[in-house]
Amino acid sequence: LYRADPHPSEVAGSPLYVRARREVILAAGAFNTPQLLMLSGIGPRDELERHGIPVVVDRPGVGRNLQDRYEISVVSRMNGELALVRDCTFAAPAEGEAADPCYVEWRRRGSGVYGTNGIACAVVRRSREDLPAPDLFIFGAPGLFRGYYHGYAGALTQAKNCFTWAVLKGQTRNTSGRVTLASPDPRDPPRVDFNYFDPADPSSRDDLDAVVAGVAFARRIFERSDVAADAELLPGPGVQGRDAIARYVEDQAWGHHASCTCPMGRADDPRAVLDADFRVRGVTGLRVVDASVFPRIPGFFIVSAIYMIAEKASDRILASADADVAPPRR
Repeated sequence: LYRADPHPSEVAGSPLYVRARREVILAAGAFNTPQLLMLSGIGPRDELERHGIPVVVDRPGVGRNLQDRYEISVVSRMNGELALVRDCTFAAPAEGEAADPCYVEWRRRGSGVYGTNGIACAVVRRSREDLPAPDLFIFGAPGLFRGYYHGYAGALTQAKNCFTWAVLKGQTRNTSGRVTLASPDPRDPPRVDFNYFDPADPSSRDDLDAVVAGVAFARRIFERSDVAADAELLPGPGVQGRDAIARYVEDQAWGHHASCTCPMGRADDPRAVLDADFRVRGVTGLRVVDASVFPRIPGFFIVSAIYMIAEKASDRILASADADVAPPRR
């Protein structure tokens, strides 16, 4: 759909209209669901008018409240290749070459590295003792992992003498991210601003302090391990002290659990976009079922929660269909 399509066509197509007999279910994700709603005239009035889009429903919460996790890596180079992955090639053999021994083990016995999710160990802990629930998930894996980018898997699997502790901050408090329109053209991707560690949001300091505590904990694991580490690669020996680690986190942290841009909420909540049945407030016959529906980002990993809300939504949709009545205007 976007202009970056590798197979663009300048040939004008024929306009086509598709009408739903019962209702439309929008599941385009935390970025594109609010984009499509705003392009359709459902969203913050000022944002729609700025792009000349007629306002169908003024819903200030559309595209606001964008949330994500914070993740960062602590990586050490070991004195030798790790036995766990030493024999793995992580690739299909070329003609005449022997098969990957790790793949053979998995095919024959269902065991070995390929029988796992790649994580060797994990720790769930509180960044502060006074917290009511753990907010850090720190997991260790062989390889060099510094985040997601084109070709990251090759670097991860080929560095067999490296071990990574990835620090994931759950229960993040920053809710100041937003998705806005770049233009009224649906072929233009929306603007996405996470406002990571937003200095205007006091809760961002708590998030940053928690990730810094996670980095310090991962370093202590390396220091007290029986496995000899040759050198720390990330953050690196030059990054010492709370302020230096905080700058490293602010510069290098990433996330991949974007959510919460069309949240459920009470009828009297101006930021609420959906009701408890996933219906868009103010219109008839339109629901949203994806990661954008959460008011707050859930847990450590989001996929199970998305499965759960999808199951819940299917129950509500089927119940509405069985009743054979149009969803009421909310």
